[in-house]
Amino acid sequence: MHQKKNCILVLLLVFQAAISNAQTYEAQGEVMGLWNVDTIQVTGDIFLPSGASLLIEAGVVVQFQGYFGFRVDGSLQALGQADEPIIFSVNDTTGNHNMYLPDGGWRGIFLIAQNEDDNISASFEYCHFEYAKTWEGDTIPQGGAVYISGPVSATFRHCTFSYNRSFLSGAAIYFNGASPLIENCHFIGNKAGHLPVQENVYGYGGGICGLNTKSIIRGSIFFDNWSSGLGGGLSIDTGDPVIENNIFEGNDSPLGGGFGILRSQVLATIANNLVLNNTSMFFGGGIALITTRANLANNTIINNYATYGGGLYFNFESFVKVYNTILWGNSSGGDYGGSVFIWDGISIPDFYNCNIEGGLEGFDGASFLGEYLDNIDEDPQFKAEGEYPWQLQQHSPCINAGIEDHEFLALPTYDLAGNPRVQLGRIDMGAYESDTDPFTNISGFFPLEKQLMISPNPVKESAKSSFFNQKTQHVRISVINTHGQEVISIFDGILEAGCHEFTINIAKSQAGKGVYFLVAQWSGGKIAERLVIIR
Repeated sequence: MHQKKNCILVLLLVFQAAISNAQTYEAQGEVMGLWNVDTIQVTGDIFLPSGASLLIEAGVVVQFQGYFGFRVDGSLQALGQADEPIIFSVNDTTGNHNMYLPDGGWRGIFLIAQNEDDNISASFEYCHFEYAKTWEGDTIPQGGAVYISGPVSATFRHCTFSYNRSFLSGAAIYFNGASPLIENCHFIGNKAGHLPVQENVYGYGGGICGLNTKSIIRGSIFFDNWSSGLGGGLSIDTGDPVIENNIFEGNDSPLGGGFGILRSQVLATIANNLVLNNTSMFFGGGIALITTRANLANNTIINNYATYGGGLYFNFESFVKVYNTILWGNSSGGDYGGSVFIWDGISIPDFYNCNIEGGLEGFDGASFLGEYLDNIDEDPQFKAEGEYPWQLQQHSPCINAGIEDHEFLALPTYDLAGNPRVQLGRIDMGAYESDTDPFTNISGFFPLEKQLMISPNPVKESAKSSFFNQKTQHVRISVINTHGQEVISIFDGILEAGCHEFTINIAKSQAGKGVYFLVAQWSGGKIAERLVIIR
């Protein structure tokens, strides 16, 4: 008996060595162990059993030879590298576009747990998933590339999902009851749903669809994805996700071209997202929020289009507070809220320290019943060039114009470009924090160092300014606009050394709502402080 066991062990070692040294290995049925060959050709459905593990090493191509799937009941690790990704694909994509036949795709990866004791887990790093699909005849029509159900532990880092399709929701990733970490991933050209669209059979989340989840979706790019229902790039239903530092560009859906959130109470601030050039046939070209409570802060929502609400759309008891956000260049079909559309009187969004093109006049739908405080309507002055074209120019009115106390928002430490979120002493509007002082390149200006102060700021009717004069000299103090034109003269004469206080009378001036600068000038020097006027 002992000799027989030794023979079996030798045969297993020889078999494993053959797999390791081979260039191509065929797999079907039960799998486990280590894959470190050039190509795994999947010739039938494969299955990782409970309690077993499989490690896929960098550079492996997992090529499905037909419409086959991968069921994971154990522990899967697919650990690629930046220069050697792991690729999950299919050998023939002919017919991939046809959602009524299984042709041209592979069936995806399935992780289904009934309870925590199932111990199902998966880690994907530097993996590429392409041309997976579900079709009309599937028993599970959601989750084109990855389907997750129940308390599964799953992480996706530096992965790319491209041209995956699902008959219903989540063409790249679908999860229900799980809370995966999705970080620094790319979602490109994925499509959820089918044409013609059938009533009550919609596809949600062209890139990702998550339900009953506390998932983290961070640092990812959603480009050119589509869904037939809600959320061209991303859809969340009944969730409490973290959505921060993402880019949603060129996505499309009837509701929420960029992304949509439904029936959710989101505790973490939805922050530092760039939402641009997304489209919607109906509502919310940028973002659609339906029966949702959330804080949105420091998002840049620009150049989106919808028939109703090019930028933001609120519906059915959505109580959302929007802070430090830029809404600019969004448009709609006709006069239907280029910036914001509110469907009903029981949705009450609030806006604080935002730059909103058109102001309240750019809102449409039901009457606006929320708070609208310290907002401006001025050209954001984006850089429009370089690696980050949506960063702010040096003299943008959005610099240091966010709320003074932002700590309660618990914003990410870094902005969308990876720079510290707060610079120059106060937070900016939008997803990018300016890294240049607006006075750095102006001759004669020097750091403030509390020499010039304003309170309150923003100001409605009047404010107090204090100026510390270093020596007796001629000083001129005035308020100028962003074009350098004086709009309020405060003091012009000889001023003794010491601290002096002045009143800025806004109510009696012609200065309108917007961003200005309080400037003190003397022989050989100037100093300025940003002043926000609200009416």
